[in-house]
Amino acid sequence: MTSTSQKGQPGGDWFEDVQLGVMKRTPSRTVGETDVNLFAGLTGDLSELHTSEAFARQTEFGGRIAHGMLNLSLAHGLVTRTGHLAGTGVALLGWNNVKFHAPVKLGDTVRARWTTIDKRESRSRPDMGIVVDRIELHNQDGQLILMGEVAELVRKRPD
Repeated sequence: MTSTSQKGQPGGDWFEDVQLGVMKRTPSRTVGETDVNLFAGLTGDLSELHTSEAFARQTEFGGRIAHGMLNLSLAHGLVTRTGHLAGTGVALLGWNNVKFHAPVKLGDTVRARWTTIDKRESRSRPDMGIVVDRIELHNQDGQLILMGEVAELVRKRPD
């Protein structure tokens, strides 16, 4: 689904509007049992660490935790929720340097923040550019959960 303004134009930032070094924050979201169960079923990752409280209680985590890839998806989804590139983002090109620092436990509330660390013209698409954002996911206590860099193809403002 593409978000648009009331005039039918994209509501997200055009390539020209993206500013290097500006940190932005997302709304928060609480991660629940349903999130973890749905992700496990969707991906087929049915590890007991995510699906069995009795098993997970015996681990160093002391209970079930969210999948690392679910946390990465949540970070990306929270940024998307802000409308950052709504209607102007064309394609996710890749994630780099993703590091997982801490688990997300059921009931944790997470929030993302992102900073644009690079932008450049696309060599193959003159009407677009490439934007690289560093995205961090934090829990309700401010603890860093994960950090990574995502590159996206973004439309330039039409003439």
